[in-house]
Amino acid sequence: MYIVAIMITAVIFSATGLGVLNLATIVNLDTQAAVQTVQDQVEVESFANVALWRVNVGGDSLGNFTVGDISATYDSTTMKLSIMKTIDDETIGLILDLEEDSHFKRGIATKYWIDYNNRDPHVEPIHQLRDDIGFLPSIDWQYFVDNADAVHYTWFKDYEQDDLVEGINIFYCDYIDIEDVYLENTTLVFTGVNAELKDDVYISAPIIGGSPLPAIVLTNPYSDIHFDQGRDHDLRIEGAIFSNGHVRLHEGTFTGPVVSRTARMCEDIDMLDDQYPEYYEWNLGFGLYEDYDWPKQIQEWARID
Repeated sequence: MYIVAIMITAVIFSATGLGVLNLATIVNLDTQAAVQTVQDQVEVESFANVALWRVNVGGDSLGNFTVGDISATYDSTTMKLSIMKTIDDETIGLILDLEEDSHFKRGIATKYWIDYNNRDPHVEPIHQLRDDIGFLPSIDWQYFVDNADAVHYTWFKDYEQDDLVEGINIFYCDYIDIEDVYLENTTLVFTGVNAELKDDVYISAPIIGGSPLPAIVLTNPYSDIHFDQGRDHDLRIEGAIFSNGHVRLHEGTFTGPVVSRTARMCEDIDMLDDQYPEYYEWNLGFGLYEDYDWPKQIQEWARID
């Protein structure tokens, strides 16, 4: 069989002569051009990754640099990152439309890790979870002190409806329980450890001039709060939960966002982020949004050929 195949091939080449050789040359050139095009595109995309990394790890100006025949330019006003590669008289590249990614835009955002525990918070795509963001917003402690409506100092206490007021409540104490509380336009700020919300608790955060305050703030990095409504009880938190420590979401109704050093999903949580988008704006009590160098991510991109 092999001999027949060789003989047929020989006949074809003999019959077509140089025509076949010319065709082979053209095909080879087309293949080389296609390979080169792919290589150029890969180089441009790799360069874009490097440029985006430089923008995120340093100042925006680091997004402007050139290596050989390829360059990156970042416009911090329009937030457009352009990658250009010049080949002879032709230019190919990418234009990336970036957007800033902040903690309060996410259903859950952590400085380090999220223990998903094979659970799903069921958030909208725009609020997908983000772990290992690398830092947390800094609490403007003076803001909460200056605007506090009540201050509490008693340790080992069950705080109930009559103990709290609408507005900002600051707790300078450890080992406390919040029980049977229904408060609107309220923020609970805990400086200690072992604070728990038990039985029936409803807290909705204030919105001032279109900007939300968080519902819960835990300043202590050693705090480990467990949100669990328990059997035949209701726990509902409307507004952001912020913690410098660990947060565990077990059972209850939450709008999000949850911002913490670390977090764990104990059960599936159906966040009401689609119903309460107002809480996903920059929260008061953490300085100005402009004070931070937020990480950028790709929103849209277009190829330049």
